[in-house]
Amino acid sequence: MADGQEVEAGTKLVAKKAATLSPLPLSIARSALFSVAPNGPSSKHRVIPTAKKGVNATVTYTGPHLNMEHFRLWQALLFIAEERGQLGGEAFEVPLSEVLRCMGKDYKHKELKQKISSILTELKAAVVTVISDRVCYQNDSLIDVGDLDLETRVLTVKFGKRIATRLLDREILKNDIDRSREFKRHYLAIWLHGFISSQASRADKKNTTHTFSVDELRRLCGTQVKARWHFCQDLERALEKLKKPVDGIAPLVKSWKWDDERTKKNVIVEKVHTLVKLLDETKGTAGAKERRTAAEKAAASRATVAL
Repeated sequence: MADGQEVEAGTKLVAKKAATLSPLPLSIARSALFSVAPNGPSSKHRVIPTAKKGVNATVTYTGPHLNMEHFRLWQALLFIAEERGQLGGEAFEVPLSEVLRCMGKDYKHKELKQKISSILTELKAAVVTVISDRVCYQNDSLIDVGDLDLETRVLTVKFGKRIATRLLDREILKNDIDRSREFKRHYLAIWLHGFISSQASRADKKNTTHTFSVDELRRLCGTQVKARWHFCQDLERALEKLKKPVDGIAPLVKSWKWDDERTKKNVIVEKVHTLVKLLDETKGTAGAKERRTAAEKAAASRATVAL
């Protein structure tokens, strides 16, 4: 099969599944794209599993394996672009030292230059499709332009308008960057922050309690830890980090506990109020939804007449 035919087939597969899906919060898409595992195989039209609590979407991905280092760089560049008012605009330049500070890294480490350059190349090759009943975000790269001049240590970056308006949650970006900077290399804590912050909050803005399956968290985060008990230990450490305040920002997790200390099948988490941004409905998906509804009504009417 030719590449063009494969793309068309992959798109049709995603579109077919979209009929049963719900609106998508940004953080769930991010949690699905970036794995806690440092290494992994590249993907071609891979359907990525997403959270099952209340909101689902089909996320397909083509490109290299993305880990938490890819996420931290992508997040830092988004934050800097937002601060400068340059999201979805022209390419801009930023010193490598500023980017590394946002990532919580020591800019004096010489080997970081080559590593950042490599990560930028992989982010440019990362192509994402997100489809739900409300959104159709197809075949867009996570970053349009990303180059590092190794001599001057200056990055040239550009984000497309679609990323700025459709995949960026400005309400939580600042808190995200501050917390992840403090988490350093505790990748599960960084991943959990995005995942938990995307879960539903109460309308009265009081704390909300959610119960998560440990096995489901293990599957979603992409961990390579084989022993379940070992993952439970990592999960405990990550949740404890999420309970600590960072630079005056209230902690995301108020409290947590196991449903059963012996089996540790589920973890019960009390989270503070967070804003969840649902991606805007597009004309294409809205029209498709209306056509499906009309077809279903017509079919029901014909069935009634037949009876």
